Parts: sequence; C-alpha cells; structure tokens
Amino acid sequence: MEHNHSKEIAYGFPTIFGRGLLDEFKNFVNPPFLVVTMEDLWPMFGHHFEGAECQTYFCGSIEQDALNKEAENLGEVRAIVGLGGGQALDVAKYFSWRKNLPLFQAPTALSVNAVYGQRSGIRIDGKVVYRGWAVPETVYIDYDVLANCPAHLNWSGIGDILCFHTGVLDWQYAEREGKVEEKWRYDEGLAQQSMRKVRGIVENVDNIRVMNDRGIEALVDGLKWGTSYHGAGWCPRHIEGTDHFLFYTLEKMTGQKFLHGQPVGLGVIVGSMLHEDGAEEMLDTISSIGLDIRPEAMGLTWNQLVEGLKLLRSYVNEVGLWHSIAHDVNISDGFIADLRSRLNQAYHYKNA
Repeated sequence: MEHNHSKEIAYGFPTIFGRGLLDEFKNFVNPPFLVVTMEDLWPMFGHHFEGAECQTYFCGSIEQDALNKEAENLGEVRAIVGLGGGQALDVAKYFSWRKNLPLFQAPTALSVNAVYGQRSGIRIDGKVVYRGWAVPETVYIDYDVLANCPAHLNWSGIGDILCFHTGVLDWQYAEREGKVEEKWRYDEGLAQQSMRKVRGIVENVDNIRVMNDRGIEALVDGLKWGTSYHGAGWCPRHIEGTDHFLFYTLEKMTGQKFLHGQPVGLGVIVGSMLHEDGAEEMLDTISSIGLDIRPEAMGLTWNQLVEGLKLLRSYVNEVGLWHSIAHDVNISDGFIADLRSRLNQAYHYKNA
C-alpha cells in the first residue's frame, strides 16, 4: 500500500550563514567549553579562540569504549564546540550526549552529512554504528572557512545527497518485489522530497565546483535532509541504499578509510546502472563538479573494486541491510566493463 504525506517533514537544525563566525564563539559559548577538533586543523583555527576559557580535544579513536572513557575524563566543561569535518562533529555530538551539554557545531568542510545527523557515527569492534542523540543549538556555516577548504573535501558532500537518487530507486524496487519492510512502506511524498534535493545539486554544478556562496548553500540544503532519517521515524529508505552498501563492502573488504563521497559516489553510479535509471546524469554531475570516483583516485586497484562488486550481493544479504537491487543481482563482467568504460570516458579530460 502506497502512502503519501500531505505535509512535508520538518528537517534541518538551526543554521546560521555568515563570515567571521568563529571569532564570536568566545563571546557566547558558556565557559569553560571544550573544542572538539582534529590536531591538524588547530594551527589553522586556534587563533579564533585566543583568550577564551576553553580546552581542546583532538580526535583519536572513535571506538565507543574509548570515547566513553574520554567523556568521563573531560573535567569541568559546560558546553561542546565541534570544529572540523565528519569525525570531529560526530565526536562532539557523542560527548554532548554523554555529558548532557549544549552543542555548537562549526563545520570546516561539508564532506559528509554528519553535522545534520542526531546520532554519532562511531565504531564498536571496528564496525560502524550510529549511537546517541544530540541536537546542536546552532550550526554555523562560515562561507570563507568553507570556500578556503580543499575543494575535494567539500565536493565529497555531494555523495550524501546524490545517494537519495539510488536510495529511492531501491525503495521503489523493494516495493515492486514485495520485499519492502513493513515499518518502511513506500511513501511517494517522502521519495519526491528526496528527489528534489538531488535536483538541487544537479542544477548547481557550476556553483558547487567553485564553492561560491550559492554552491555552499546548495550543499547545505541537501545535507540538511540527513535529519529526515529521524523525521521519517528512523526510516533510511529515502536517503541511502546500494550507494552506501558498496561503500560498506569496500571498507569491510579492505579495512581502508575513504573520503566518504568517493565510494558513495561510485555506489550511486553502480546503483543507477543496475536500475538503468539516471546513471549518465549522475556521472556527469559528479565528474563536472570535480569529485573523482575512479577506484585509482581513492587508493583502490581495479582488481580490488571488481572483488568488491562481486562480493556486494553476499555482503548485503549476510549483514541484513534493507532490501535493494544489490541483494538480488550478480554483477557480471560485462557490467564491470561498462562501468570502467563510463568512468574512463567521464574523467579522460582530467588526464589529457
């Protein structure tokens, strides 16, 4: 049975756009506060906190047991500031949750949608899990901070938006096959909201490539939709599918850490090709923005990718991920040859 919401889901957290925003933190965050960041970022941003009554925490292990111990040893802290990319923002959320403290988030890159998720992506025995609940008082989007970030880190963020395309296709597929989960029955209204976020990226390719103000705003608008995971009753169906499943498979197989948008972006192309829907437009969008999703660009050999693609079906069935086309299709040598040809064609000009 198809459902259609009559009203749109509220999504996103309070978000402020501006310039020079980091200089103000020492004037309004309740001291003493903790800045959760990465060691390599602090030399670039530490001067904004000079004179503030604060301490810094440089992210290391993101294993749950280690983070629980770290949380217990923080000392007197009255607020948490997350400063960085996905890992720093996730650890800031985790500490905010465990210590029940106000949270302020300042992304220095838009590489993933971590800043717009209530749960933290951490590890238990090396496996990715999402735990906790933290809603920031405000998310601060500083145009200059993000424009000066290495471009490929921001381009990575399109992976967590274009994946709505394959997420919705997988949801529709599972519905047709009679394999959709009862608690996540197909909802056309929710699916259409996701697809509008995809269009927001496709229609802003040039702005995102140069990361001007409009490009930053387009990325933020799409990434905000990450909060709809909770808004839809913890339903992930409209926001990810085969795209992330390929990423999980490759991470499990290689033990390698990736720039999130690369394996997810590649998964968007693989999923679109399996569904025979939108692969050309998705690849044109990703390559035109500048995100390189070829295996060699993310430190994989083609043989490793082939192994991952062949492993995908057994992995998603074994782990018990929600039903997708990847659960049912064995990826053929012809499919892989087609994928390689498409990628080489899309990126040949970069190596000319």
